[in-house]
Amino acid sequence: MAKVPEYYNIGSREDLTVERLLEVLEDMYKQLAIAVNKKPDLYIRGTDGQVTDTFLNNGDLNLNSTTQKVEMLVDRTAIAVTWKTL
Repeated sequence: MAKVPEYYNIGSREDLTVERLLEVLEDMYKQLAIAVNKKPDLYIRGTDGQVTDTFLNNGDLNLNSTTQKVEMLVDRTAIAVTWKTL
C-alpha cells in the first residue's frame, strides 16, 4: 500500500514566496490524495460480496460479519463484479 511521507522538504525558506508556498501545498495535497485513494475500502456487512456491487472498486474488501469470510473485488464491469475469497 502507498505510504505518505512524514516530512515534506520545501527547500530554502529564506526567499519563499506566497506563490511558491501555494505550489508546495498543492503538491502536498496531490501526493496525499493519491496515497489515500490507493487504499482499498472495507465493507463489513452480513452478506458475502454481491455481483451487483458495481459501485465499488477493484481491490475493495468485503467482510461477512456473520461468517467472517473475507473477499476482495477482483473484476469490475458496469453490470457485474467478481469477488475472490481470501
